[in-house]
Amino acid sequence: MSLILQPQASFTVVRQIANHTDASTYYVRAVIRNAYTDELLATLDLTDRGSQRFSKNWQVPADVSGQGHYISIVTSVYTDSGYTSKSENYGDEENTYLVQDRSGWSHGRGGGSLSISDVRRVIREEIEKLPTPETFDYSRIPQPQDMKDRSDEILSAIRENKPEAPEPLDLTPVLEAIAGAKQAIEAKEVTPPTDLAPLLTKLQEKNETDGLDFQEVKDVLANIEPALITAIEGTIKKAIDETSFISTFRTEAQPRKTAPTQEDAPALDVKRLAA
Repeated sequence: MSLILQPQASFTVVRQIANHTDASTYYVRAVIRNAYTDELLATLDLTDRGSQRFSKNWQVPADVSGQGHYISIVTSVYTDSGYTSKSENYGDEENTYLVQDRSGWSHGRGGGSLSISDVRRVIREEIEKLPTPETFDYSRIPQPQDMKDRSDEILSAIRENKPEAPEPLDLTPVLEAIAGAKQAIEAKEVTPPTDLAPLLTKLQEKNETDGLDFQEVKDVLANIEPALITAIEGTIKKAIDETSFISTFRTEAQPRKTAPTQEDAPALDVKRLAA
């Protein structure tokens, strides 16, 4: 059976050289691992206590799971202080320990253990203490053949509670009102159509007046056309005679052109102005 180590407690790792007659000097190292995962937890170089006994205190790690876990401690004997050469006379020694909280284990145990038969006995005794349920009387449930056909009673109740039919709606006042409105419409005097003859006469007179005024303008323009042409020619000739021209350019005598007479001048079409 594995020894149980209390988590977070101090534990002394010990190695005793088996041959007590061997007076050689040795060095002992302990390697501590998680027995399940093989994780390295600590490496301890033990102190020589004399008489070939080596030991060192080590703090046990916490039990994170709360279910406990196993650790493996292997001690090896070396012949040098550098821990490079193992002794050929002494092999490695391994011990396994259970790390688990031991608090409260002994409380209420009474030095004995609880067997499976004890568990069964306790369960049986507790079941026997339960009250016995009352036997149900199935005769109290009505059977289909004992049920009475009450369809007649249901139909009778429906007839008795049937609401009365509403009285027919009287539409006489509405019909009378419609007839009165019809008579009033038929008795109303029809409005005579509007006489538009005066308006049409005025419009016709305006159109004719406008036509006469336009024709008169055209006649006036046709009568003043010769006088207007003569006045324009005289005004232009006078303006040219009264104007002096100074030129530094050489001039040469050229045959004098005679001024155009009224007959040669193009006639001004005054009718185009009145068009």
